[in-house]
Amino acid sequence: MVSIHLGFLEKTVVLFSICIFFYSTHADSKPLGKRAINEVQLMHNLGAHKHVELRQDWLQMKLREIHTASEKKNEDKTGLLPDILPKLADLNQMEDEDIIVVLEKLMNPS
Repeated sequence: MVSIHLGFLEKTVVLFSICIFFYSTHADSKPLGKRAINEVQLMHNLGAHKHVELRQDWLQMKLREIHTASEKKNEDKTGLLPDILPKLADLNQMEDEDIIVVLEKLMNPS
């Protein structure tokens, strides 16, 4: 058997280390004090953000389920946009600027 002779200081250090180890592992994951106000606000914001995400996911799922009669009736038509795009490619720079000015006026009527 090996005998270890420790002095008073070494025994104190070992005992103190054991106490720190014990209390750090058996804290039951509880906070040592009250939460700060900004931490509570952060947790509230996180909960609200998760709620908004769930609501948006639910809304997206419901919107995917919607089928309109116009889509069913005109499945072979692709709409106006693909017909317009080839014509827009033939515009010169001045015509592009005129279209942008008109669109800006439509978006900002004031």
